Amino acid sequence: MPFVDVTATPANCVSNGVAVRATATRLWLGRIEPDAGARAHAQSVIARVAGVPGRVESGGAFEDARLEALLRAALPVEVAAALRPRFEWYACRGAFFHNDAHFEAVLFGVWCLAGPPRDLVFPRLDERVALAVGLAAIFDPFEPHAVLDPGQARYERAVYEGAPVSVFLGFELALDAATRSAFRIGAPISGAPALSSRAPVHPETGAVPQL
Repeated sequence: MPFVDVTATPANCVSNGVAVRATATRLWLGRIEPDAGARAHAQSVIARVAGVPGRVESGGAFEDARLEALLRAALPVEVAAALRPRFEWYACRGAFFHNDAHFEAVLFGVWCLAGPPRDLVFPRLDERVALAVGLAAIFDPFEPHAVLDPGQARYERAVYEGAPVSVFLGFELALDAATRSAFRIGAPISGAPALSSRAPVHPETGAVPQL
């Protein structure tokens, strides 16, 4: 299961006004075949969420030793120990561009378990990741990203009115030394642009003015 090197210049991850690290310079993509229980649980999430177009909704946080073992076995060996036991269901009818910089101490993973094929789009990195049922990705939550239909570069709310809901199992990797090494995360870079929870990410394009 491959790591993908990104060519964009790293930005600084800023928390509480302080640059804490540089952004990851790798993504991870993988295929993890879901069992019937995981698929059924994902379908039940669809019934619990409002399905507001463009918004990522939580379907609840939980711990599950079986899913933890399945994920840990599928992850690269160098980062498997960094998997945290807490998971969260996420559902969306597409998702406008945003970042999740409040997740400062982790890398973020998503495993698609229901819904149509869609792309996880990273405009600053000029990367897009196909996500269909059984596909997973790990990325830096500071990076602006969106969930769009295949081939789309902009978020347009009208496209997702009444569209099928995507369901993802969200998981986290602790930023220990092994994770930093595997995803090539360095120290803050003098003069690099900043990404933070206050970054004004354009919801339709993902553009950030200072980048």
